[in-house]
Amino acid sequence: MKGLYLVLAGSIFIAGCGENGSGKTSKNYDSQAEWATQMLLKNYWNEQGKFLNNAYPYVAELEEPLHYWWKAHGVDAMMDGYERSGDEAYLIKAEEIVKGIIKRNGSLFNEFYDDMEWLGLSALRLYDATESETVKNYVLKLWADIKTAWWEDELGGLAWKKDQRESRNACSNAPAAILAARLYERFGNTEDLEWAKKIYVWQKAHLVDPDSGLVYDGLELDDKGVINVNKDWIFTYNLGTYIGAGVELYNITQERSYLEDAEKTATAALDYHIRKENGLFKEDGTGDGGLFKGILIRYLVNLYKVTAQDDIKEMIYHNAEVLLAGSDAQETGLFGTVWDQPAKQPLDLAVQLSGVFLVEAAAKIAKLKQG
Repeated sequence: MKGLYLVLAGSIFIAGCGENGSGKTSKNYDSQAEWATQMLLKNYWNEQGKFLNNAYPYVAELEEPLHYWWKAHGVDAMMDGYERSGDEAYLIKAEEIVKGIIKRNGSLFNEFYDDMEWLGLSALRLYDATESETVKNYVLKLWADIKTAWWEDELGGLAWKKDQRESRNACSNAPAAILAARLYERFGNTEDLEWAKKIYVWQKAHLVDPDSGLVYDGLELDDKGVINVNKDWIFTYNLGTYIGAGVELYNITQERSYLEDAEKTATAALDYHIRKENGLFKEDGTGDGGLFKGILIRYLVNLYKVTAQDDIKEMIYHNAEVLLAGSDAQETGLFGTVWDQPAKQPLDLAVQLSGVFLVEAAAKIAKLKQG
């Protein structure tokens, strides 16, 4: 991986003091991450509903549908803030968002299995901090429902949506493997570890290119009984969660094959999704796509915690520096789909969250380097 990014670094980084060429320290990144999260709350928090709005500025017609999974990642944003700062106000906000999702949704459960996986992952982080039995029960109930997505048929794997059994997608499998692995780590149920391994093996066999490590979006059984793999959609978040699943299983088992898989896919992710001319992430669009690269960045940080690879660190630092340097971002705290350009309004919560996750990632890596 180092060879790829050092080529980029030769053309995009300016020499200077500090390990990222700007003199940036963990204290600086901490303060920037705190500012970014506080601006997220300032611009998106809905005090009446106790959750984050779908867009800034608030537009009533943009508040439907609920966007369950965007708000689940809002819980992650609050947990990042808490883990960085120790400020329990973030825990209160995280719990309010979880309850707000359930209230708005009319149920804990959702028709999209991946949406429930995202909430399960973020709520488990909330449980880690609070040991709330209510939150734990939310996670376990979600996990029980998620497991019903698995089919022992000609496709295998976990379905994406409850009324679309014919589609099996990366977005509903790798996050489930991460959740299963973390549940095993917390509660010691060996069945959860077996689930994590089973899901991972299925995804690697069916949706991961064995040569490059790129992750395909999904496979589908058509009306003629033919299984088709969608190799045209190579999304950042699917790469990220496959990396994340590999890191989780490596941490548990210490089997190097999992870590090697994660490293190969991380190399592919940086090659495929980074613009060669400037070292920035490509645009993933608005709406759901706006969250995709933020998810990849989260799981690249988890890989970095194990491998301390310079290319991951430098890519995150550089993208964060460019994002934060924008005059529009400094003035409004809004982060658009293209990180070297001003944000366009109305700005989806999904897009804003990716920017916040990037700045938090820089703070996490800087703190790891200091330690």
